[in-house]
Amino acid sequence: MARKKQEKRVIGNKIEKTVSTILTRLNLPFEEQVSVDKYTVDFLVNKKYIVECYGDFWHCNPQQYTSSYFNRGKKKTAEEIWNRDIERKNKFEEMGYKFLCLWENDIRNNPKIVQSKIKKHIKLNEGL
Repeated sequence: MARKKQEKRVIGNKIEKTVSTILTRLNLPFEEQVSVDKYTVDFLVNKKYIVECYGDFWHCNPQQYTSSYFNRGKKKTAEEIWNRDIERKNKFEEMGYKFLCLWENDIRNNPKIVQSKIKKHIKLNEGL
C-alpha cells in the first residue's frame, strides 16, 4: 500500500511563532501570512495593524550592520534593504494600516519588551 504524501504547511519561523504566542496571550484577533496589496505580511491584527518580524540578517538590523554591508542573500546593501522596508511601511500606512516592525534580536532576547511594544502599538493600555 502506497503511503499518502503529507503536505507540510509552513506556519512561520521561530520568531514568528514567538510573536504568535504573544498575540494569543494578549487575546488579540490576528491572521498570519496575509496578502495586503502585492505583499505578504507576517501578522494582521484587528484587521488594521500590521506586525512584521524582521530577521536581523535578512533585514540587516542597523544595530548589527553598517549601511554599506552587502547582504549576499538579497544581493543588496543594507541601505538598499532599509530603503525597501521603509517604502513598504509607507505603502501600508498610506493604505490606512498601522505598522510595527519587531527585530529578531528583541523577539529572541526580550519577549516581554516585545509584548509591551505590541500592547503600546495596539493601544491595549487604554482599556486596561
